Amino acid sequence: MKKMILSVLFALSSVVHAEQLTTFTDMADAISQGKKITLVMNIQECSSQKMPSTSLIGATQPDAFMIIDNNRITASMKHFTLDNPISRGKPTFEYLKYNINADGSVSIKSTMMDATNYQQIAIHQMDCTLNKGFKVFG
Repeated sequence: MKKMILSVLFALSSVVHAEQLTTFTDMADAISQGKKITLVMNIQECSSQKMPSTSLIGATQPDAFMIIDNNRITASMKHFTLDNPISRGKPTFEYLKYNINADGSVSIKSTMMDATNYQQIAIHQMDCTLNKGFKVFG
């Protein structure tokens, strides 16, 4: 009985653990294998002209990924919020587009839209580096 319980616990612990994917090739392989990917951003370690200088770390699991010509990975997601600092209290969609290049450069473009009419409110872009400001787990 103890062996069975230990086996189940070991199996569950290996399923839950996500390892950091430190290279473009690691990411492409994980995507090709259908693994769940988590992107973690620390905006203080990225460059942006319009983003706030406050400490902000965010993590997301985009719904869709594409590997393009084996030198760029692109991902995107749409997020609904009522708490965006630009339009606090108003229904807002935030569309995020991630471009991860084989050289390790990463660009993140955020477009905020009024959720009632899809009119663009603002656009921000951040530039990061894989493993510095932008980490990937899978």
